[in-house]
Amino acid sequence: MPEPTLKEATITGVRWVVLARVISEVLAFAGVVVLARLVPPDAFGRAAVALILVPLATILTFEGFAAALVQRASLHERHRETAMCTSLVAGALLSALTWLLARPVCGPLFGSSTAALVELVSPVFVLASAGAVSRASLWRVLDFRRTGVVDVAALFAGTATAVGLAVGGLDAAAIVGGALTQTAVCSGLLVILARPPRPRWHAREQREITAFGLPASFAGLVGVLFTNVDYAIVAARAGALQAGLYWRGWQLGVGYQEKISRVMMQLAFPVYSRTTDAAQLRAMHERATRVHAVVVFPLLAMLAVSAPVLVPTVFGPAWTPAVGPAQILCLAGMIAAILTGYPQVMLAIGRPRALLTFNATVVVLYAILVTVSISSGLIVLSFAVVGAYVCVLFGAYLVLLGPHAGMTLRGLAREIAPAVAGCVALVVVCAPLSHLLQRAGAPALVTLAMLGTSGACAYIATVRALFRPVYLDVLGLAAHVLPQRLVSRPRPLRRVGRAVRSRA
Repeated sequence: MPEPTLKEATITGVRWVVLARVISEVLAFAGVVVLARLVPPDAFGRAAVALILVPLATILTFEGFAAALVQRASLHERHRETAMCTSLVAGALLSALTWLLARPVCGPLFGSSTAALVELVSPVFVLASAGAVSRASLWRVLDFRRTGVVDVAALFAGTATAVGLAVGGLDAAAIVGGALTQTAVCSGLLVILARPPRPRWHAREQREITAFGLPASFAGLVGVLFTNVDYAIVAARAGALQAGLYWRGWQLGVGYQEKISRVMMQLAFPVYSRTTDAAQLRAMHERATRVHAVVVFPLLAMLAVSAPVLVPTVFGPAWTPAVGPAQILCLAGMIAAILTGYPQVMLAIGRPRALLTFNATVVVLYAILVTVSISSGLIVLSFAVVGAYVCVLFGAYLVLLGPHAGMTLRGLAREIAPAVAGCVALVVVCAPLSHLLQRAGAPALVTLAMLGTSGACAYIATVRALFRPVYLDVLGLAAHVLPQRLVSRPRPLRRVGRAVRSRA
């Protein structure tokens, strides 16, 4: 049987990753809603500080020692053995270091309760390191079906653990315990599905892995710091309650967008690494950005309009102060959506050092901005965060994607124009409708249903009328990605799929 082309592998990967993400996020959102009613906002604020270490564990163990296994054109067993050895050693050392420094470092900054949570989460590094090489092995062959199954199973286990512990009254520790369970189950299943090699150290292979892995891991590290350092600063300067409210607003405006964006992020690095030239990579990234914006932007625009009703209805009245930050941060979420994939582009073309320098500069300036603006309250901080994301967008294209990959801001504007136009129509229709429904005292569920229906109609009609090729492109991609039994019945959709495929 011939090997699938890169296009076929990408479409198959999208299908499995989308399926996994839909199932995962339904489970995760249900868990978040339950936890929001069991755990008070200040406990979420304390847990948010400890949870910063969870993505860091993946970055430092996978990007540092296993990502090179995906990116390399040629790979030998000695590379895998070396990556396994160094990943495990680094994970063990980082876990020990985190446990030792938790109270002397975190105690004075955040309090003893948060320091105890950092101690609790410290094993996450060694847990993540165990599955790093196995994930790299599956990514290298673009096997997203099995990684998707692993991610869903791990998330289910983590969510169930967190809810169970919260019912038992553990509050913040329940959230941290769920994250540890998710990491452990994920690594365990990866090891079962893609058996790793025996850990051995080889000097030459270590140098080859380190040449790519160290700058890649540090670039990923500062990237994670960029999306998490604000939690730490808010918790240190404004207290756990404000940190919890800001965390909720950020999760709604930016975090949930990133959950959708993980479809693109999970595919981007292994797929981009298999492109044959810069033109193919650029074309794939631009199309991914266009489709991504068309899908994500209307969700964030609808959230901004409906947040005053949605947030207290879903999460409870205690979270009402998070409405304003969430509405503002939806703009940051849109920018973050179109920034999705730029680190993977730089890694795929072998420019981790340039990415590291850029990300490090961004984190320092962002930390200063958050530190200065938090004294004026969460609303001012949220506007400052939006401004920071705008600057990162311009910088990413002018400093990284433009010089190294030939991608321009003018091209970006062309790709996101359909999504922007559709969102303008959505807001024009839904904003006054929301005001009228709230003044009339309509039930929350009725208000949300009417806003969602009206907004979807306005958005789809605008994109279809003004940007029909993009509309057909998205439907054509859906026809490829969704199971055939879901798209074979409606005749118009079949014609759309064929029309797009013929143009491609």
